[in-house]
Amino acid sequence: MVSLLLIIAIAISGWMLNAWMTQSVGLPVLPDSYDNGNAALQQMYTTAVRHMQLAEHEQALSIWHQLLLTNPEIPEVKVNMGFSLFELGKFVTARDFFIAAMEQNAYQANAYYGLAISSEKLGDLQGAIGAMRSFLHLADDNTDEKFLRRARAALWEWESQLAPKSAE
Repeated sequence: MVSLLLIIAIAISGWMLNAWMTQSVGLPVLPDSYDNGNAALQQMYTTAVRHMQLAEHEQALSIWHQLLLTNPEIPEVKVNMGFSLFELGKFVTARDFFIAAMEQNAYQANAYYGLAISSEKLGDLQGAIGAMRSFLHLADDNTDEKFLRRARAALWEWESQLAPKSAE
């Protein structure tokens, strides 16, 4: 009976953690180094971010795609495209965009966060743990504390899921 209650409690806490972790993510700003004074590029970026804020992920995805065609050298666009795809339930493609952003900029912390939550959705807890640890390692003073808390909670949850089961 105690084992059954423990399993139910773990399942409920896992579901709650998943719902909490996959809330819409913080909204990025186009780095000045990519802006180059291009007002149209900045406007497109701002519009896509606004669509993400409003949970209009299909519209955001369309603009991220246009931005990638215009300037594929902006890893932040790939990260945001990944988060839009994630919100649409396209976890494999989202993961690919997070990885592409990391290949362009290995210090792109948000890409590791996205890779972690995508990997978790795809059932790769080892990969999720590694990516989330990288996110925490790369996080700086500007990282929103709520994402740091979510990351630490996710690590605890995933590691406890992979921990060897003790004899009952």
